[in-house]
Amino acid sequence: MLPLLRLPTRALALAALVLGAGCGGEDSGVPQGPVPERGGPDEGRWHTYRTHRFDDGLTDEQRAEIEALEAMGYASGKHSTDVPRGVMLHIEDRAEPGWNLVNSAHAAQAQLIDMRGVVQHTWAMPFVEAFPNFPGEHNHRSFWRRTHLFENGDLLAIFEGLGIIKIDKDSNLLWASRVRAHHDAAPLSDGSTWVLTREAHMVPRLHKRKPVLEDFISLLDSEGKETRRISVLEALEASDYHDLWSGKVWRGGDLLHTNSLELLDGSLEATNPAFKAGNFLISMRLPNMIAVLDPEQEKFVWASTGTYRTQHDPTVLPNGRILLFDNNPGREASAILEIDPASGAETVVYRGTKEDPFYSETCGLSQRLPNGNTLITESDYGRALEVTPEGEKVWEFYSPYSAGDNNEYIATLMELVRLPQVELPDWLKNPSEAPGADAEGR
Repeated sequence: MLPLLRLPTRALALAALVLGAGCGGEDSGVPQGPVPERGGPDEGRWHTYRTHRFDDGLTDEQRAEIEALEAMGYASGKHSTDVPRGVMLHIEDRAEPGWNLVNSAHAAQAQLIDMRGVVQHTWAMPFVEAFPNFPGEHNHRSFWRRTHLFENGDLLAIFEGLGIIKIDKDSNLLWASRVRAHHDAAPLSDGSTWVLTREAHMVPRLHKRKPVLEDFISLLDSEGKETRRISVLEALEASDYHDLWSGKVWRGGDLLHTNSLELLDGSLEATNPAFKAGNFLISMRLPNMIAVLDPEQEKFVWASTGTYRTQHDPTVLPNGRILLFDNNPGREASAILEIDPASGAETVVYRGTKEDPFYSETCGLSQRLPNGNTLITESDYGRALEVTPEGEKVWEFYSPYSAGDNNEYIATLMELVRLPQVELPDWLKNPSEAPGADAEGR
């Protein structure tokens, strides 16, 4: 500015680790997603719509009964007009203007929409076209985990744990890399890209009998070829912060589950040398840790844990703090936090209410906008919302893609990123004719 082979038992275990690990209003003019015949989504990543509001005094049994009753409501028929789709709220004079890059997990595609939800452009690249004859069958090939849009309209896209591609504005494949890319990438101005990758292999010092899933930060050249990689595990073990990790090998062999990668610009270096330009701010979901990794030393030079749990997407703010999506699955109530890297003090930017819950067990993003508002992606429930510093919603968007006999499933919203262009980008011509826009350009 993301046919099954007959293999020996050990090979099958390794394949399962590599291929199976994951993250976990008005007509907007965005086409609806597929509605499978058997009532459930057959591809992509989906979640049931949130329809209930729980009172604090209810028992678990009472909550289950409420959910069962609401399920009966679905069975009796739910019209598609009852399901929120597209932009549901836009207070124009209080929301930050711009374009929105939308990556919904109903398919391997991304869309550029305006503030009203009108689709201006669509990128798409099926996995089988990017990676023909790729072995194995797995769900993550049907959607993109993360994307990055370049100024000329080119797009990076990650197929979670499988590979990374670069396509041009017309969705022509520029290159495809079969490094096991996952979660996040940080492109450089020279055309190369840092990206999170993983490898399932034996690490006897961690587990003598089972393979583990190790995370790396890999550097790809302008053609997608890997030229360097840094072990996140070894960088942690070599640092003064190794005691923050228990050393536990989680189910499936996962160790750290690194889920974000930000290349630091040096804006905080004066107050903390660890945050110098060129270092990486990363998040590790399983140890509930955020950290700075120095690629020259290949070790952590700063790390922190707090009250947040299974967090995502830490990013440095102009005020010197770190913005963070706190998933907090134990409470089933997520929050957006600001963290002071010097003291560890946490300030709540946004959390939901009983009347308007906010929760994503997996994934999730937050972005500080130029007007001081915060844009939040509540991935599991397919929603994005822009809130003021006081927590008031001024823009709200739901993925328009639903599935099921009664549209009870909504596609996971992997990301929605606000881009600063007020005018149409130079590469975008005739927006009303762009793929995905309807005949009236709505």
